[in-house]
Amino acid sequence: MNKRYIYKQNEEGNFVCDCGRKYKSERSYRDHCRKNKHMLVDGYDPDTEEPKTKTETRDFLKDNFGITTKELDKILVAKKGQKPRKLSINIVEEYKCSLIADTHLCSNYEQNDKLNLFYDMCLEEGIKDVYHAGDIVAGQGIFHGQEYEIHTFGADNQVKYVVENYPKRKGITTHFILGNHDYAYFKKMGIDIGKQISLLRDDMKYLGMFQADVFMGEQKLIRLVHPDGGMPYALTYRAQKLAEQIPSGEKPKILALGHLHTEYKFKYRNMNILGCGCFEGQSPFILRKGINPVIGGYIVTMKFADDENKTIVSFTPDFRDLTNVR
Repeated sequence: MNKRYIYKQNEEGNFVCDCGRKYKSERSYRDHCRKNKHMLVDGYDPDTEEPKTKTETRDFLKDNFGITTKELDKILVAKKGQKPRKLSINIVEEYKCSLIADTHLCSNYEQNDKLNLFYDMCLEEGIKDVYHAGDIVAGQGIFHGQEYEIHTFGADNQVKYVVENYPKRKGITTHFILGNHDYAYFKKMGIDIGKQISLLRDDMKYLGMFQADVFMGEQKLIRLVHPDGGMPYALTYRAQKLAEQIPSGEKPKILALGHLHTEYKFKYRNMNILGCGCFEGQSPFILRKGINPVIGGYIVTMKFADDENKTIVSFTPDFRDLTNVR
């Protein structure tokens, strides 16, 4: 049986506080005592019945302990929240692909033998899609003295060299964007070598200049980016700044970057961010820039949850480092 308190009244039926104040209603008396921190003069009524309904319980707590309906609801909700929520997911899809950048064909320092080796690895792994983050060719006139660092000159000749020498493997499609070296021909002569390569090689799909998004259904899976500028003071600084500029509703699951000829990986703003390495050795130009090239590319395995967002529950970026392979 729950305790129920009754408050002593004088002969006139008023509730009297020790301070001398008199109140006609019990609630006014209790409110006065609580507000002024006066002692409640009460007694215990053992004959009071236990509240039976939810309404009676709420009234009982409100009248005797000052617990309001709103406060009681918070207590009850908090109690329910203590139970662990059960969550189950089904992994319904797995996707493997490759991410590379900066092949710089036509450079005297191209690593086409290692690029072919990497495509052999992709074939062995069952890869169907290779995503290239720009600088297919070395270009021309990018910096003073570049003419001494390339072996093939002119847009048409460099396109022909790519068509004849870029790795081709049955079942593998290369999806690529242009980088700043590729863009040199468009900048000077209006020639888009990406379109030309794509017309002459049905296994090479041109996605655009400098940036492109790859979708899985309605979800943005990969963003390929070829930024500009020299080596930042910290390896991942430019990638971090690029990631910060992407609005929350437009973020890809993977942000893949070229240009710096190096490899890195980290997670930021719920994006898996990768520096995709390169396939050009250390030329005099990049040596002057203080860049130590990392030769190779990523083979990425992803597993997705069966939900509307295609949430990645497993992300395994395996960088195949061919820098020291002879």
